[in-house]
This record gives sequence, C-alpha cells and structure tokens, in this order.
Amino acid sequence: MPRPQVLAVPLAAALVLAACTSTDRPSVQADEVALPTPMRSIDPSAQRSIAAVESALSAVGERLVLPTAAYRPSEPPALLQLPRTIRRVDLADPDDGYVVIYQAPGSGAAIELADDLADYLESGFGQTNYVADTQFAVSTLGDTIIFTTWSQRRSDDPDRAEAAFEAIAAVGSPVPIDK
Repeated sequence: MPRPQVLAVPLAAALVLAACTSTDRPSVQADEVALPTPMRSIDPSAQRSIAAVESALSAVGERLVLPTAAYRPSEPPALLQLPRTIRRVDLADPDDGYVVIYQAPGSGAAIELADDLADYLESGFGQTNYVADTQFAVSTLGDTIIFTTWSQRRSDDPDRAEAAFEAIAAVGSPVPIDK
C-alpha cells in the first residue's frame, strides 16, 4: 500500500500543472479588440464620449472603427495606468486617426489629468514620438479625456484627416496646447 506522502507530491504537481495550463481566458467583448490597455470593458461615460466623437465625425462624413493593431501614445506617467479605450477614424492610412479616450476617476480629475497631458505634449520630451508637424487635440467630456493627433506630412489623405481631427477636437471642453 503506497504511503500518503508519496501520493501527495504527484497530486500536488498535477494540480499546479492544471492551474498553469488552464484554458480560461478573460473574455473580450465582441466590439473590443484585445489590446494591451487596462480597460477590459467600456465604462458608460467612455461610451458616451465614443458616441459624441462618432456624432462629430459623422457630420464630416467619417466614422470610428476598432483598431486592427495595438496603439499606445506617448503619455505622461499620470495617465499610464488610467483605463482607456482606443478607436480609429476609418482613414486610408492605417497609422492615422487614432483616438484615445481615458477614463478618469471623476470630472475634476479628468481636467487635472488633461492639463498634465497638455503640459507633457508641450514639452520637448512629450513630442519625441511624433513628427514635427503633428497637431494635438486634448479635451475633457465628463470624467473622460479625449486625445487625438494629426500630421499632414504623415497622412495619405490630408484633407480628410484634418477634417476628422478638427471634428474630434471640437468634442467636449478643449484643453489648450502651446506647441
């Protein structure tokens, strides 16, 4: 008859192995692409911001789509761990038209964090990941921060990209950026 200690070791090893090879994965909503961002589901205020951006874009004949690749803009440390959702304007250039909607803990925090983002983008370091002619738009809408960029030099269709940028920049309360 086997000793209990002898059976305990293989049993423990089997349980550890089973836990490490589990096929359970966090679910991703059907309308979300699994991107390396902290937001796994979209908060209702972020959904309202997406709807506001979609409405502004439809006025200029554009639409938002889910990105097909991961995107992470250059951002200050204060925004690194904020939940966010990423969308992209359906432009010809797949690297153009990204929109980041950050979820702040409240509307006051959104204003402070948007100011931090603007200060960061005004700094030389904040602009190092963008081409020289890049324009930035930062605004707040409730407890969200809406961020997008546009560069004429990088765009395949500068007129469409600029119209989309201007439409997005008009959503919410703009935060001035002195470049």
